[in-house]
Amino acid sequence: MQNKIHVLADILMNRIAAGEVVERPASVAKELLENSIDAGATDISLFVKDGGTGLIQVMDNGEGMTETDVRLCCERHATSKLTCVEDLDAIHTLGFRGEALASIASVSRMSIVAKTDDDLEAHELIIENGVSRELRKTGAPRGCNISVKDLFANVPARRKFLKTRATELRYIIRTFRRLAFAHPHIAFSLYIDGQRTMQLKSGTQEDRIRDILGTQVFTRMVHVEKEMGQVRIHGFISRPGEGRRSRDDQFLFLNQRYIVNKNLNYAISASYGTRLGRDEYPIYILFVEMDPAQYDVNVHPMKIEVRFLDDRFLHSVMRRAVQEGLNQSEVIPHLHLVPGRRQFEQSFRPQPQTPSELGQLSLEVQRPLFEEPHLEVAAPRQTVSIREVPEFWQLHKRYILSPIKSGLTIIDQHVAHERILYERALRAREAQGSLSQQLLFPKTVQMSSEDYLALMEMLPQLEKIGFGIKEFGKNTVVLEAVPVEVKTGEESDLLLEMIDHFKENKTRDTEIWHAVAASFACKAAIKSGDKLSQAEMASLVDQLFATQEPYFCPHGRPVVVNLTLDEFDKRFGR
Repeated sequence: MQNKIHVLADILMNRIAAGEVVERPASVAKELLENSIDAGATDISLFVKDGGTGLIQVMDNGEGMTETDVRLCCERHATSKLTCVEDLDAIHTLGFRGEALASIASVSRMSIVAKTDDDLEAHELIIENGVSRELRKTGAPRGCNISVKDLFANVPARRKFLKTRATELRYIIRTFRRLAFAHPHIAFSLYIDGQRTMQLKSGTQEDRIRDILGTQVFTRMVHVEKEMGQVRIHGFISRPGEGRRSRDDQFLFLNQRYIVNKNLNYAISASYGTRLGRDEYPIYILFVEMDPAQYDVNVHPMKIEVRFLDDRFLHSVMRRAVQEGLNQSEVIPHLHLVPGRRQFEQSFRPQPQTPSELGQLSLEVQRPLFEEPHLEVAAPRQTVSIREVPEFWQLHKRYILSPIKSGLTIIDQHVAHERILYERALRAREAQGSLSQQLLFPKTVQMSSEDYLALMEMLPQLEKIGFGIKEFGKNTVVLEAVPVEVKTGEESDLLLEMIDHFKENKTRDTEIWHAVAASFACKAAIKSGDKLSQAEMASLVDQLFATQEPYFCPHGRPVVVNLTLDEFDKRFGR
């Protein structure tokens, strides 16, 4: 019987390895740039033509290579970055596999020009489709210059699966930005089809972010710094409401290596909680520093995915770091209402004073102690005082306007009340009970089996908030009590609307309590179109700024918008 097993030829092994390492032109750019960084370069230039298939060239001023190193660098498993098995447990370089140059050379025409400080002349190696053609001496400065031309020309099946030139170029720029973010001490230049499109000078991390994302984006970011145990996390994150519609500007680095880790990415997004809009993603450039022995980057050919020894601890540190960054005083703008000239006479009439009398969840019963002037004179007042209060105006029964020292503040009355009710509903979780009002005539609510199952899931939380619900059988319940905020006559409709809202949004919340609280707040809050008195507007504003997150509703929508005098002056041409 004829033997079937045989050892593959070197050229075939290189082609197979190239399929793993060289996924697209951006993969070539990544490997070459990382080699330049590992070589200690302080100035790196990337040249790209025809979306990377025509030319990818990287020039650097690193330590260069000797003639012997140039001969060996394109051999399989040849590397200067590992010497023994123990080195795999403490990798400090970006590259280490020793397959990149050999793989790239097997599917392109490559030239390598390198020179060290000790060499009088540079050495140039020409390789075509994995076969060395010529090694000669030439003139060049210290460093390395690698050119990769006609990528995948000898593998047409691979080339036809590439995207358009514009798409492949976007992948290259994305790779370039990642490495530039991670190494702000290195100057980077990018040339596309002969035109210099990006020049980044060496500097601080802040300088690099400004140069790549722009000053306007950077000014809307906050610094993050957290150290626990042997883990240090630092960088910059966007303020709530300043995110993007895509994840393109999310950068996570581990010891200056760009990584993709779903656990950490989720920790960052979850830290924002309800501060993010429905289709909003935060911008972040975050760096994790830790002992290389605590993780393994040797789990994927692209060296992007990483496996950690203690995922849970790292997740916890990341959440704390981002949450503390979002809780900084500069994240939340200050609101200084300007007292108006209107004066209210305050009479010492009986006012509810105890928490049970005030109503913990009710806007309607939590009126300020001052009252609007009226013409009644029958009841004598014991004491009369004059008090100046901020002025409020209601615009189209939707927005509350009030002057502030820097201009004008605009508050959305519905989402403001929504934020108030949401936080109070969450606090009801730890309370003995919330205020309820018993219905004089309990209401029977019949629903679909899907709605009924959702209601049963919500039931423990609803009861804590103040609902009194009893099962009646066959997808039917009896509504006996509701929270004090619920308007008379709207009890059944409110419950059904909450169920719909809960089913639609529960997957966005980390736990059911938040989903139920958000559903209740959204449906029980005052609506756009409800007329509010001066006292009700003042009460709403007071309660809003007593919450922990007054500037965003539970779904991430803004509650308050400030317009400065400078903006008004600009519109009026002053």
